[in-house]
Amino acid sequence: MKAVIFPGQGAQYVGMGKSLSEYFPCAKNMFSSIDSILGFSLSDKCFQGQESELKETSIQQLAILAVSLAAFEVFKEKELKIDYLSGLSLGEYSCLYAAEVINLNDLVNLVNQRAKAMNKAALDNPSTMFAVMGIEREALKGIAEKENFYIANINSPGQTVVSLAKERRDNIFTSLESDGARVIELPVSGGFHSPFMNSAKEHLATVVEAMNFSDAKIPIVSNFTAKGHTKAEEVKNNLLEQLTSTVLWNDSIDYMTSTGVDLFFEVGPSKVLRGLMRKINREAKVVNIGEKQDLSELWSCEAETRKRP
Repeated sequence: MKAVIFPGQGAQYVGMGKSLSEYFPCAKNMFSSIDSILGFSLSDKCFQGQESELKETSIQQLAILAVSLAAFEVFKEKELKIDYLSGLSLGEYSCLYAAEVINLNDLVNLVNQRAKAMNKAALDNPSTMFAVMGIEREALKGIAEKENFYIANINSPGQTVVSLAKERRDNIFTSLESDGARVIELPVSGGFHSPFMNSAKEHLATVVEAMNFSDAKIPIVSNFTAKGHTKAEEVKNNLLEQLTSTVLWNDSIDYMTSTGVDLFFEVGPSKVLRGLMRKINREAKVVNIGEKQDLSELWSCEAETRKRP
């Protein structure tokens, strides 16, 4: 069985998607379509923009979405049967296009609204995020309750991300280190996937309700439930809950592998999810589709897949 997984924030880099646009007309058309919807050249920011600009939430989310969808257009031409779709945080929105849940115009506008709402929520609620290594999941939950911070992402058995108020940064950093953790503050604008994003969730609810969602053609494994969903209303609800709840990425991968998925295609910029997969399940194979040079591995996989009974 096979699944497509899409990356989230943090996967960006200057020049991403350029080779896809230069060599594949379907990818070039995707970038052009998104540029037209937005009314500015997002593709230029991806191909030759400043690194600092790509780190801005309002641009970063759209840029990663654009590259992911352009890469998916290239991948789609291989006509491989896919059993599940999933994405890390923002990546779950790329699934909406791949599963034909909403049209491209609505999706771009939805992600644009999401990015702006999250950025505003972060300004209204000064907060940050730590990557925490070296503390077991259940133990970290206990510390979170005691120190008043939130579990934002469970990315792998060895990596959890937490969200916290900026005013508590030093105290919580010291507390986690004293419990034996390795702690790294992430370069983000706010404490995502936590109650700090409540206002963003409220705003996005009105945006989502105004859009026409169809049932997913391929099950989408939600960050919120770590299970597959096809019903339009469930997909809507999961997108909203994801903003203020823990991203269960480790659990989502476990769910897919437990049903028989042994081949994952990471479609989009960077190889972040491939790195996490090594920590979650070393037996699963990950093929990346993000730049032209990645396609040789895809073609090899396609040949192997067609040989299977």
